[in-house]
Amino acid sequence: MTNASELMRHQVAEGLGIPRDLYLSEEVFNQEMEAIFGTSWIYAGHVSQLAEPGSYLTVESGKESVIVARTREGSLAANFNVCRHRGARLVDEGCGVTRRFVCPYHQWGYDLDGSLKGAPKMPETFDRSQYGLTSVHVKTWQGFIFVNLAESPTRDLEDMLSIGEEGLAPFDLASARVAHTITYEISANWKLVWENAQECYHCGANHPEFLSAVDIREITSDGPVVCEIPPGYDPVVKTARFPLKAGATSLTVGGQPASARMLGQFAEGLEPYTASVHIKPTFALVACPDYAMVLRDEPISLDKTRVTASWLVHKDAEESVDYDLANLIRVWDETNKQDWALCERTQKGVQSRAFVAGPLSYEETSVVDFHRAYEGWLQAAGL
Repeated sequence: MTNASELMRHQVAEGLGIPRDLYLSEEVFNQEMEAIFGTSWIYAGHVSQLAEPGSYLTVESGKESVIVARTREGSLAANFNVCRHRGARLVDEGCGVTRRFVCPYHQWGYDLDGSLKGAPKMPETFDRSQYGLTSVHVKTWQGFIFVNLAESPTRDLEDMLSIGEEGLAPFDLASARVAHTITYEISANWKLVWENAQECYHCGANHPEFLSAVDIREITSDGPVVCEIPPGYDPVVKTARFPLKAGATSLTVGGQPASARMLGQFAEGLEPYTASVHIKPTFALVACPDYAMVLRDEPISLDKTRVTASWLVHKDAEESVDYDLANLIRVWDETNKQDWALCERTQKGVQSRAFVAGPLSYEETSVVDFHRAYEGWLQAAGL
C-alpha cells in the first residue's frame, strides 16, 4: 500500500474521501492507536466525577489503561493502571473511591498520587521510592480532564483549546456536574464516526429531533466554497455554534430549556446561544444555556468504536425537580443512535470491493478538516 500520509494528501487535494484500505487494514489501525491515540490529548472525564479525595476514574485507549485520581491534597494525579511488580491491572475499568490502590495479585499498595507505600516480603534493600506507578500527563480545561500517554506531549492543551475559550467561558462548565451517561457500542471504524460528526449534509433526512430546534438553513451552503487555509489554522480543533430557530433557547425537542437551572451567565440573563468544541480524536462538546453534552470516542478494534456521552447540568439542579431526564437527553440520544446506524451502514459499504472513495460535497468542508488532521498525524509518525 502507498505511504498512508501521501495517500491522504492526494485525497485531500482532489477533494476525495478516505480510501478503502485505510478503513480496513489491521496494520493501519494498530499504527493509528500508537501514533495518534498514543500521542494526543484524550478526554478522560469531568472534574465533578472526581470531587472528593480518593475518587478515581479510568481511561481506556487501546491496550492502555490510565487511573486519574483526586489526591488528598486536592490535585489530580494520572498513572498507568499497571502494577510495578508483575504488571497486573490495579483496578477494573470504571470509577470508584478508595484510600489507596492495592494490587489484587500480590498486594502492593500505592497512594493516590501513585507512590508505592507497601510491598510485602520484599528484601531490606528494596527501595520503594523507585517503584511508584508510571505517571501520565494530566490537565484540565473548563472543568474537563484530559490525559496524554506520550512521554513528552508535542502540543499544549491550553494553546490548542484557546480558540474555544471565549465562547465556552459564559457557560461555567467547571461548576456543572454530570447528570447522566450513556455508552454506545458502534460497529464501525473510528474514522467513520468522526467523519459523521463533522457535517450536517445528512441532517435533513436523518435527524428530526435535532432539527426541531436548529435552523438548518444557517448551517447549509448553497454552492461551492473556496477554503483558504488561514494563518494559525488547526484542523485538530474546531469550534462552532448551532443556530437556534426563532423562539428556541436550547437544543431540545421544541427548543425550550430542559432544565430550570441555567448555566453560568445565562442564569443572569445572558442572551441564549449554543457553542461547540471538538478536539480530535476523542472529545466533542456541545453547550446550551441549560445543559451540555460531551462525547468521548474510543476505538476498540478495526471495526468497533465505543462512544461515551455525558450530559451536564448546573451543579445544584435536581432531577425531577429542575429537569426531566428523558427530555434532557432526548435530542442527543436520538441523534446519536441515528448517527451510529449511519456509521454502521457505511462500515458495511466500505468493505465492498466496489467501494472507491467519492468526491465530497461543499457541505463537508469540516470532513476535509478531519482528513487534514488525519494526514498530519500520519505524516508526523512517518507513516
